[in-house]
Amino acid sequence: MGVGTALRKAARNLIDTFGNSATVYVFSGATATTSDEGDVTVSSWGSGTAIKIVDGPTPGSDLMRTVQGIEQIGQDAKIIRDDVTIANNDRVAYNSKNYRVTKLNKVQVEDIVVIYTLELSEVTDTTNW
Repeated sequence: MGVGTALRKAARNLIDTFGNSATVYVFSGATATTSDEGDVTVSSWGSGTAIKIVDGPTPGSDLMRTVQGIEQIGQDAKIIRDDVTIANNDRVAYNSKNYRVTKLNKVQVEDIVVIYTLELSEVTDTTNW
């Protein structure tokens, strides 16, 4: 087992242990219409997928940074497993709030994706996207 694979396995275990429950709604699967002005209205997000998020800064995210030597995780970044299907503009329901994914970064070691980090922007209206 290579270093990248070992780190991915450790990251998955840490996220499963320290992560908080969240739900991802994929924008590409939503029922949306675009007005002539370019405004997007979502009438249905479809069903979401349950995931775990490690919120920074927490003991879990600090432990992941220490164990894996990951430097590029920002203090406010959310950490998710490498096997989560997610993209920019997807919706994340987390801690009773809704967020838009504004930035998605993959952290790789030896060409193996170990984790993804997310930057989220809170939204109050999930129909106007």
